[in-house]
Amino acid sequence: IDLGRTVEVLLLNRLLSPRPLCRIGEWAEQTVIPQMFGLQVEQLYDQRFGRALDELHPVLGEAWVEIAARAVQQEGLDVSVLHWDTTSVYLEGEYEASALAEYGHSSDGFSDKKQVKLGLDVTDRERVPLLYRVLPGSTADDTTPVPNLEAIVAFLKRPECASLAVRPLVVGDCKMITPAAVAAAHEHHLFYLGPWEADNTVAAVLRSVSQAELESHPLDYWPVRRFPVRQPFVPYCGVWRSFPIPYHEVTYEDRALVVWSAGKQRLDEEKRKTYLKRLLNRLAEIQAHLNQGRYIRREYAAHQIALAQRGNPAKGLVSVALTGTDRQLALTFKINRTALAQTQALDGRYLLGTNAPHLSGSQALTFFKAQDRVEKQNAQLKGPLCVRPLFLHSDERIEGLVFITLLALLVSSLLELHGRRAGLRYSAERIVQTFASLYATKQTFVDGSHYQQLGKLTTSQQQVLDKLLFPAPNRYLNPLPA
Repeated sequence: IDLGRTVEVLLLNRLLSPRPLCRIGEWAEQTVIPQMFGLQVEQLYDQRFGRALDELHPVLGEAWVEIAARAVQQEGLDVSVLHWDTTSVYLEGEYEASALAEYGHSSDGFSDKKQVKLGLDVTDRERVPLLYRVLPGSTADDTTPVPNLEAIVAFLKRPECASLAVRPLVVGDCKMITPAAVAAAHEHHLFYLGPWEADNTVAAVLRSVSQAELESHPLDYWPVRRFPVRQPFVPYCGVWRSFPIPYHEVTYEDRALVVWSAGKQRLDEEKRKTYLKRLLNRLAEIQAHLNQGRYIRREYAAHQIALAQRGNPAKGLVSVALTGTDRQLALTFKINRTALAQTQALDGRYLLGTNAPHLSGSQALTFFKAQDRVEKQNAQLKGPLCVRPLFLHSDERIEGLVFITLLALLVSSLLELHGRRAGLRYSAERIVQTFASLYATKQTFVDGSHYQQLGKLTTSQQQVLDKLLFPAPNRYLNPLPA
């Protein structure tokens, strides 16, 4: 089988019914794929697919950017706003010789398993994957933005993108907005947008805006979920502030939007009450046990207090004092009202930084809230990515399967895009599921001849075919041209 046909089979499997490589042949036998491609089921076995991933590896990078650039050109994709995010995909197996499979912070909660990290850029309007990177599992998120910005610049220089004349806005989360990334955005003439991670400088800017000033600047953005509060109600407010960012010997005079969110304020209050109550209750327990059992020793009591405070965000809100010597210990604690007031003043607030002078507050918040588009694509990507160690024993094959899965995500996104443009409000998954019941019957006669017949199309199936201008599915009962 030539490499192109093998990739098509793997791609169809990722789209329709993701299986480990050793099970794809069994799946294909229950479909029209073998006869559609003029193949024998016996040709579709795991080692053949593994070798295909090996053959694919030397051209993966160039193949992807060429396909993505062609998609931009052919589909007229809008690349003026891109969303960048990273995620981790855990692996089954040891992968002892792998340079990619490593232990690291797992977004799936599988810190005991090796993983790889994936970085993905998705277009804002059409939600189509544009660029991706496969990274070692231990890669720190804050090291990824600069290489990603460089990759975007290189992509836009391709001939297919020459007519775009666009300066993209790259949206990321707090791990993606760093002084180094800001410097790179300025250097490469790109715009950036994202939340600054909380520190003393950020807190000072947040406190510089009074609640009255915030309330006088409502933002024209409404969340999808509804809030159980009386009307009139303004869910978001925002005020711009200058925000200089020093990096090495240069200071970039950018700006930042102080955002207040009613939903975040309620969440901040609830979380603080929960953590504060947990800490106070535990301190009261320690206080009640003082000078009894193991608590007769100061060292042990101090250790228990430290454990109660460790990892609790409310620890800075409670003043704690352990006095006395062994068997004569006393513990006092009280809420630090000054610290509590300072914390309450920041409830519901966060800081969005950008170097884009054309963005209004409402536009900045809208683009940032659309960051879930890349998060949803990452979730979709990780569902089909069914990695098994028996046949993916090399980094080349891991990267090859990631490439196949990204192709499936690209096809899925374009299928959904075509549906929206045709007025068909179906997700790609629903479109695929619409045809899950479609079957073909093959009869073999004693003389060796065959007769094939397609099942009857349902109304919804015919509607999808008509809307998307797809050919009649009986074309797949015969071998397609090479």
